[in-house]
Amino acid sequence: MKFSRRNFLRTTAALTLGAGQVSGKSAALSVEKKNNDLNNPLHDLMERARSYKKIDAHGHLVTPSPVDFIRALDRVGIERSTISIPLGQSPTEFRSSNDLVLAAIKEFPNRLLGQCYVNPLYEKESLEEAKRCLGEGMIGLGELYTQVKINDPIYASLIELCIKERASILVHIRADLGLIRPGHPCDAPHSTSTTEDIVNITRQYPEAIFIHGHVGGGGDWELMCKILRDAPKVYLDTSGSVSDAGMIDYAVKQIGIERLLFATDINLETGIGKIMSADLSEKDRELIFWKNFQSILDIRGIQ
Repeated sequence: MKFSRRNFLRTTAALTLGAGQVSGKSAALSVEKKNNDLNNPLHDLMERARSYKKIDAHGHLVTPSPVDFIRALDRVGIERSTISIPLGQSPTEFRSSNDLVLAAIKEFPNRLLGQCYVNPLYEKESLEEAKRCLGEGMIGLGELYTQVKINDPIYASLIELCIKERASILVHIRADLGLIRPGHPCDAPHSTSTTEDIVNITRQYPEAIFIHGHVGGGGDWELMCKILRDAPKVYLDTSGSVSDAGMIDYAVKQIGIERLLFATDINLETGIGKIMSADLSEKDRELIFWKNFQSILDIRGIQ
């Protein structure tokens, strides 16, 4: 069965967050009860994970109601989450997605941070939408998706706006072999940005705040980290469904602790587990879990 991004987000939301009306609700409650059992060895680990202050730098609103999403954040101890809905190709569609995000961040201003999704192929409309969203309190652009590579000149006006507004830019990145070496098969569109693409645009706009989406988003994550060694202006978020052993430790070794941002994408527990399982000091975990991203929010003027 082929999934569109829309269906994928909907399906993941139902499976991971449980809106409360699915047949597995009783099973989910049973698991939660077991995990909260003081005699269960997982209890101490979960409580320790919940105890860390956490700001999610890359999340998505995947539930019908932001109330359900807040409940999910509470269960895993995420204090604030940066959300977007990267769905829709036409201006009418991406404006609709952003309207839902704006409504959510206004309902929960102390819990949710918004990012503006646009399709840069509609250059004029995307710039107008970015101005609207930033003007209404969103922190930046993102998740910029696969319509156009981030180093395409069509992004110039959007990047210049973000520089002026001191806003961050989150880019969907993959490192599939087919994107890096022509001729190899690839299930991602060839307009998908690669790590080299974001490094290239950062050199053109060194004053911009770029966030490389999901080290675990697909492909060769070791190569991602190696390429980013020589791009000190690029932050790397830790999200993605790929959670190989040693991923976070390797990223720290290659690019340093100060450029890693805790993020979940749509995998809350996995996102936290990656940081908890890495060989990090308490200070390092604090930097990744929230302090590094807070430094970006400070630039935007968000306390």
